[in-house]
Amino acid sequence: MALPEEGAPAGVRDVRALGAAGDGRADDTGALQAALDRVREDGGGVVWVPGGTYSVQAPPLRVHANTRIVLAPNAVVRRDGEGTLLTNRDPGQELPGHTGHGRILLEGGVWDGNGLRIPAHDSVLAFGHALGITVRDTVIRDVPGHHAVELNAVRCARILDVRFEGFTDSGGDRSLSEAVRLDMAGPGSGSPDTTPCSDLVLSGCSFGASPTPGSRPWPRAIGSRGATPGRAHGDIRILGCHFESCSAEAVHACAWDRLTVQGNTFHDCAGGVSVVSVADTERVDTGPQGGGGPAGASQALADVVVTGNVLTGTGGLPAVRCTGHPGGPVRNVSVTGNTVSGTGGTGILLESTEDSVVDANVLRGVGGNGVHVRGGGGLRVSGNRISGACAYGIRASARTNGLSVTGNGVDSRDSGLSVTGTCRNLVRHGNDLRGSGGLDDASLEPVTDPGDLV
Repeated sequence: MALPEEGAPAGVRDVRALGAAGDGRADDTGALQAALDRVREDGGGVVWVPGGTYSVQAPPLRVHANTRIVLAPNAVVRRDGEGTLLTNRDPGQELPGHTGHGRILLEGGVWDGNGLRIPAHDSVLAFGHALGITVRDTVIRDVPGHHAVELNAVRCARILDVRFEGFTDSGGDRSLSEAVRLDMAGPGSGSPDTTPCSDLVLSGCSFGASPTPGSRPWPRAIGSRGATPGRAHGDIRILGCHFESCSAEAVHACAWDRLTVQGNTFHDCAGGVSVVSVADTERVDTGPQGGGGPAGASQALADVVVTGNVLTGTGGLPAVRCTGHPGGPVRNVSVTGNTVSGTGGTGILLESTEDSVVDANVLRGVGGNGVHVRGGGGLRVSGNRISGACAYGIRASARTNGLSVTGNGVDSRDSGLSVTGTCRNLVRHGNDLRGSGGLDDASLEPVTDPGDLV
């Protein structure tokens, strides 16, 4: 729909026609909400926001089902009061599962969290218990403490070509906050039925600094931090995005099934991609549904693909990390065709994973181990090129059982291939370790042939 700057077509609610000033001074909360309410009364439709700066001094704005909000390219909706800027939840709403207000589309313009002037920790856009949320072709800027987009119990979400610019943390206690947060509907969510998020696409987005002096880049770009036994976020695709200067892992997937991270670029982030299952020691995250004591068990995850990404200048955290637990492994992991250079920590770390592949990756200038496998089994490390690793090229430890190491080329300060005596059922051949500190294989009864070059 091509909407003109002035004179919106019939059936489109123009916020200026309902009294919005758009001058950055007058309180436009009422006019914007009136447009949203008119669309609700119509059974759905479009809210048109012409160019200007719209001051929302009494947030939140509340959007309802079947609504499309279109901002002109030079339109800014600015948070000028404490509270989330826009949400799809009505006061007292109790709508479980995905029965809340959905089929909502936001596009264009700028959503300004104004975190330096209004520092109270809040999100900019928050959606819960919904089916069908799309945010595209917009800028979300200067978010104070919480999240640019919070998805709580949302199915079929699309975050497309969005620029996430700037984060503020007045209290200094939000060092792991995410620009895009996935959450389950736990206690305090309005309908606490532990519904996870599913079917999410994050594509073509960028995460970095804001032009506002005093704002800073995001700690994390996308992630979550909590879980419930037997529930996991799932079917998540992160495609063609750019992550810059995140102070923690750019992607932190806590209790996510069926995850694809493909064709992204990571630059100067503390860590790249982190996939973790919930440990049995996490009391909050292992309590049974409906309350009670901790379950005392980890939750297994499966089907993780990290492929075709470029990670440069990452900090002390692994560029790619996949961490399960003995009682809750991560199964069917594929880390292939990635390029890692200049990382300060381990290049690729797999802990308690099963039936996993690390194949055809290029790692240069790694500050720790190139590839490290800890525990788990049914693993293959093949065809990787590792150069300039400051520790081991390839390392296996912590009772890894069933590992094939073939066809890798390694240049490292310490042993090119190091396998501890706790590991069993190692198969190795065809590795070129001549640029490294040699071969250190202490595993029990390895299966080898003369193909390794040392």
